[in-house]
Amino acid sequence: MEFLQNQKTPQLLPQLHQWMAQSEDGYYCWLMDGSQLSDKEKRWLQRRQPWQRALDNSPMAQLENFGPLIWTQPLHLQEWWPAWLAITSGRPLLSVVEFRHAVPDSAFWHWLSDFRTDDGQKLLLRFADTHTLANVLPLMSDEQLTLLASQVARWGWIGRTGEWEAATLRDTPEIPEPWEPLEFTQAQFDRMMQHALPDMLIPSLEHYSVMLPEEVTPHALHQRLISLANAINQYGIEDAASQAFFVRTAFMEGDEFHLKPEYEPNWSKTKNGTPWLEVILGDA
Repeated sequence: MEFLQNQKTPQLLPQLHQWMAQSEDGYYCWLMDGSQLSDKEKRWLQRRQPWQRALDNSPMAQLENFGPLIWTQPLHLQEWWPAWLAITSGRPLLSVVEFRHAVPDSAFWHWLSDFRTDDGQKLLLRFADTHTLANVLPLMSDEQLTLLASQVARWGWIGRTGEWEAATLRDTPEIPEPWEPLEFTQAQFDRMMQHALPDMLIPSLEHYSVMLPEEVTPHALHQRLISLANAINQYGIEDAASQAFFVRTAFMEGDEFHLKPEYEPNWSKTKNGTPWLEVILGDA
């Protein structure tokens, strides 16, 4: 389960049609995360439905085909939905944006990508990854949402269940650029990382050879990992090895194993910064 994302459901295409039909004359843009597509898939898509690199002519143009990719032809020409949805099924890489006035230039996409924290860190925000998108949108401040809403009317994406999800932004007059950089406070950034932890656990579990539960959907596993990630954060377990071992123990003993009396002495130590594996091995 590289991505905690179900395969698309049979309802997805009708849901997408219905969503776009609410504004048939809108300015739409299909958006893909190029970093999740193989070279073969990119060639296939480019031959059939040529796309543009959203960050061309911006300071991030060097990302080329590994950055956000956009397709902006009119709605009535977008008859290739089923093929595109089949290719991207099970991966969080496809969304659709409805703009208020027109599809913006690369300056808008650069604003969304050029993410920073209030301590001066500059990061790349991979907003074309729909897991990142769904995580970040609810955390944006009113001022940040106002800037976004001055361009974007609605944003829809394939949710973790394989069905369509969407956000409608409040009606906002156009705000001339340049805009203030997209900057998160430490509190916003901490919440973003906490929400991302279930996804970040998957490569760690693979690295430490933790067997995932059988016969469970990716979405169901994500829901389970949310609860475990909350406990990991509560106990201050920050190192990858201890996090993986915590999840492994939950898979073996039950997700509420950490509430058992025999584990209670561990948590004061981990909250003070001692890796959980070190605590366990020290007690052995």
